[in-house]
Amino acid sequence: MIFMVTNWFPSHKSEEVTNIQQSIPQQLPPSIKKWQLFTTADGKRGIKTYGLIFTDPEKVEEAGLYITRVMGLFGGVEGYTWKVETLMGMQDMAKMQALQL
Repeated sequence: MIFMVTNWFPSHKSEEVTNIQQSIPQQLPPSIKKWQLFTTADGKRGIKTYGLIFTDPEKVEEAGLYITRVMGLFGGVEGYTWKVETLMGMQDMAKMQALQL
């Protein structure tokens, strides 16, 4: 499963957010295969980041808990918001369409 985490924060909070990001261990848990970050400006909302998180299919729950814990580190940053979404690849879509209801 792939998760996409979208974050927004005011531009003037960039240093605070960067400090928190640097405090997160670089070593990912076994439940997460890859975590890619992308950043862009978002007009009046400040900075927007996207995190694409590729997980071990057998450890999705563990990965979700880890992601939530990491996002919680930013809770003290005024104006910081985030949301998480699950993404499906084409193989997942085919499996879903084959499911009997």
